[in-house]
Amino acid sequence: MSSMPRGERPLDEGDSPLLLFAADLRQLRTNAGKPSYRDLARKAHFSASTLSDAAGGRKLPGLDVTLAYVRACDGDEPAWERRWHDLAVAMAQSRAVDGPSPYVGLNSFTTEDADRFFGREALTRTLLDRLERQRFLAVFGASGEGKSSLLRAGIAARFDNAVVCTPGQDPDAAIADALARCPDLLVVDQFEELFTLCEDEVQRTAFLDALLTAGCKKVIAVRSDFYPHCAQYPKLADALTDAQVLLGTMTPDELRRAITQPAATVGCTVETALLTTLVAEAAGRSGVLPLVSHALLETWHRRRGNTLTLGGYQSAGGIQGALAQSAEAAFATLDDAEQRLAKQLLLRLSADGTKRPVPRQDVVGEEVLDVLADTRLITVDEHTVEVTHEALFQAWPRLRAWLDEDREGLSTHRRLTDAARTWAELGRDADSLYRNTRLIETSEWITRTKPELTATEREFIGASKSLERRRNRRLRWIASGLTALLVATAASAVVAVQQRREVERLGLITQSQQLAAASEALVVSDPRQSARKAAEAYRTYPTPEARSRVLSASASARGRRLDHLGGWSFGFGKDFIGLMGPEGLVVHDTATLSLKARWRPSMTGVVFSWDIAPDGRTIAVCLHDGRIVLWAGPDAQQVVLQRQGTRGGVAFTADGRSLVVGGDVWDLATRQVRHSLPVGAINGPFDIADDRVLALVTAGSIALWDLRTQQRTGGLQVQSGEITRVRLLPGGKLAALATTEGQVQVRDLATGAVVATPPAHTGVVNSLSLSPDGSMLVSGGEDGRAHIWDVAHGNAITTITINEPARSVKFSPDGGLAVLTPRALRFWPPGSVPRTAGYTVRALTVDDDGTIVTLDDAGVIERRDSTLRTVKRVETGVPQSRSGRFSQNHDLVVMNGALQVRDAMTGETVSKPAVPAGSTTTGIAFGENRIAVVSSAEPDALWSLDKESKPDFIGGDSSGPRTAVSFGRSDNQLVFAREDGEVLVRDNDIDNQNMALPRTHSAAVRALALSPGRTILATGGDDGLIALWDTGTWQKIGELRGHTDAVKALEFSPDGNRLASGSTDRSVIVWDVRERTAWATLRGHSRGVTHVAWRPDGSQLVSAGADAIQVWGLDMAQALRIVEN
Repeated sequence: MSSMPRGERPLDEGDSPLLLFAADLRQLRTNAGKPSYRDLARKAHFSASTLSDAAGGRKLPGLDVTLAYVRACDGDEPAWERRWHDLAVAMAQSRAVDGPSPYVGLNSFTTEDADRFFGREALTRTLLDRLERQRFLAVFGASGEGKSSLLRAGIAARFDNAVVCTPGQDPDAAIADALARCPDLLVVDQFEELFTLCEDEVQRTAFLDALLTAGCKKVIAVRSDFYPHCAQYPKLADALTDAQVLLGTMTPDELRRAITQPAATVGCTVETALLTTLVAEAAGRSGVLPLVSHALLETWHRRRGNTLTLGGYQSAGGIQGALAQSAEAAFATLDDAEQRLAKQLLLRLSADGTKRPVPRQDVVGEEVLDVLADTRLITVDEHTVEVTHEALFQAWPRLRAWLDEDREGLSTHRRLTDAARTWAELGRDADSLYRNTRLIETSEWITRTKPELTATEREFIGASKSLERRRNRRLRWIASGLTALLVATAASAVVAVQQRREVERLGLITQSQQLAAASEALVVSDPRQSARKAAEAYRTYPTPEARSRVLSASASARGRRLDHLGGWSFGFGKDFIGLMGPEGLVVHDTATLSLKARWRPSMTGVVFSWDIAPDGRTIAVCLHDGRIVLWAGPDAQQVVLQRQGTRGGVAFTADGRSLVVGGDVWDLATRQVRHSLPVGAINGPFDIADDRVLALVTAGSIALWDLRTQQRTGGLQVQSGEITRVRLLPGGKLAALATTEGQVQVRDLATGAVVATPPAHTGVVNSLSLSPDGSMLVSGGEDGRAHIWDVAHGNAITTITINEPARSVKFSPDGGLAVLTPRALRFWPPGSVPRTAGYTVRALTVDDDGTIVTLDDAGVIERRDSTLRTVKRVETGVPQSRSGRFSQNHDLVVMNGALQVRDAMTGETVSKPAVPAGSTTTGIAFGENRIAVVSSAEPDALWSLDKESKPDFIGGDSSGPRTAVSFGRSDNQLVFAREDGEVLVRDNDIDNQNMALPRTHSAAVRALALSPGRTILATGGDDGLIALWDTGTWQKIGELRGHTDAVKALEFSPDGNRLASGSTDRSVIVWDVRERTAWATLRGHSRGVTHVAWRPDGSQLVSAGADAIQVWGLDMAQALRIVEN
């Protein structure tokens, strides 16, 4: 006989939110006809007892159980999911915590927390060992890598008398106070404050002197993007030579200890599912530790007994959502007035994405301070208030939106705060008050935004306005008294106006030059501000200095930039860039980077993984709870493929017909799972090629699976480091993989052999991506670099330095490149990606169609398009030790390894001139029908080659080795230079006599160039001088001075109006031939420039050397657009 169903236990008395939640669940079941829990279990796929407990009112059920209950009763899932999250937050806020949490949240570990500081034990031992031998160490790392905790809880806690300080706004006082305590160890945390908060260069220098000369041991913690700032101070740079330590991301094992061991110290455990999830989500990600720590703190508040659970973690919002959820919960407790105060306070505490402490007395709203401090969003002490961690600026969407609203306003407010403080410190000195434009701009901002100003700021603005009114009254009095005098002097007004205009012009020139100099000084430390100042300089007055900075900045532009996105991944669609973050997807137009749309899943939840379909329109998202959603645009309806299940990585197949999610292969036509791979949930890196092969990373190996047969077809192993990324290369026979130790390898899938080693990184490689045509591979790493590799030809194309960890790198469908860092996304449109050569260029020219042609030291003739991508490569097999030369019509090249003339397109030999044994060719020149070559074998030897015939010996004298050669007015007139700087003209029509030009150069002349009409010859020497000669009279007609080292390359523009010169001083100068002045000086090479070549229409200039090929656009309007964007 079957038993009767057990009756439902009555709910406890009361009206708590949990009891009301349970009561409404029961009412939902009643509305559905009150099915038995056994019937519900069959629909919900949870046991009857689990579903009954969910409506029992004694504990909050898991989200998955709640939604299964609601679904089985035909309820509104999105509404219940929102309600569940709201209840989870409310319960977390009201629940009393037994004993202190072992996790510190956004706070850093202090010396008192050493007993619960785990994960960095090996590095701590290394640093302590080095401090036994060295007195100074510098720890560099990205924000959020745990520098402060390492130095405080790991290092300082081991010393009896360690003192920790930060530079702050008064670094002099900070270090004086610290050293007065006679420490054994001085720890300077947040060293970057020396540059962000202190604007006094004298104070900076004094701080550095005191630090470096202090007798105690010293350790500083520096955010890695401030490394260039440190390099600008010679003493500090010298001290850093052997003192640098790079703090990278934690390894998976270190993360496990950091997660589990603090809980163990208080007798708690971490659920295996939670540990696995946290490690999978955090491993290899830069800047994630504060988010992990905060998520663990919130999970601790939601623990079950002595166990931290995955359910508690998910209810807290996970890594991406926990901090935002805590901040929103705190913000929601404030009334409207308090929320306005909170907004203004948090904006005050930001300085371009970094912390900016403010004096305690400048802050109003005690209730607001208490709420934000209780949630640990801010830290308050007796003297200052500051954001607890910079991670808040990225992780809280509301705050990030505030920061994006009015950046200029924030800058205005910061300047006002600093100016008011300085005014007060100087005893309210009238000379410190605002005047003219600055006062007008600030007053307009105050009227427009109505900010909550401090008393000092209000008094400062009031005093500035009073001073301005008194000044205006005096000016009006003076003006009225001078009216008669002005009438009497009207006759001289025109002259005065002219003089005034000239004075104004000279003032603008000076201002432009100063701005250009400021731009130059900021190139390394702040390229974005450098570009802005370059544009401002040119807009002020188009001086050569301003023009130089704009053109240089546009050529080496570090990508158009979107700041403070908070996204942790991105992808390209048909005409957009999508960035996924805690609040969902933010879509920007690829062409303009303007905001197009924002998207959140219709059901609340944190995004776990996502992908964009090959059609560039459809987006697939897997949420943390395993739901899968498809979305085709802002106005499209979201399609739910799966309402519950195992979450995993998401990827479309290349044909767009299938979607792989966590090992399941979905047929998008039927919206059903076609089949599942026996691999469990795919949460780690993987890649798909040819719609068939799946490469899956597991620990130190790669497993290969056939998507159609569901069979494993092979695999690869690595010897050191864990694999962080994998990409299957075109053809399906090779795979590129990256490791935690910075290696990038190309492996043969059949044999496992390493067939190529693209450039390695220092630290973890975060990303690998292929170009749309599969010809290029880009890797991005923690070291702030992106390396681009030519897959087809196996050589490095370029290295881009970002100065921030490259979290993700991808090519756009049309060949652009984007790099995501913890603070911004940088995007280089097609054709603007900077490229290095990867070899030494021996000859350079630009074809009529704009194709760039090079001959390299390996004897390879390479043709590249305007983006410097290789389109054709011919290997001649003849190494080149010296420079060669292309003909004017680009069809021939003279190779200098073993003197021979080759077809520039095919590489086939045209002729091989007879050269004396042991000779070295030192100069080559093309005429209309001849090729001239000078050699070192016989000092007086000179050959003239007809393209159709054998070389003819011309003969010469014993005047010494030649260093360069050129033709003159005709092919019968030759010009060659010598090691001693002399330049000789030889006219074969006039008895082969040599005529020495007036001695101009004091060192060897190694560059000669003839203008298009053969009327001017330019000579460039090791003395840095360029001389211009009239080829009709051979009189010197000008000198060009600007290079500080040897001139190695000269080339006239196609119209002859400009001359380009390249030098070992690493610059390219474009000269105005008529004015004999520098039109622009282009900087961007890291080594000497040996070759220059013009595009046939004169719109671009190409330069090359041992470091790079650089394309310089000379259209000022276009350059300004690039720089200003």
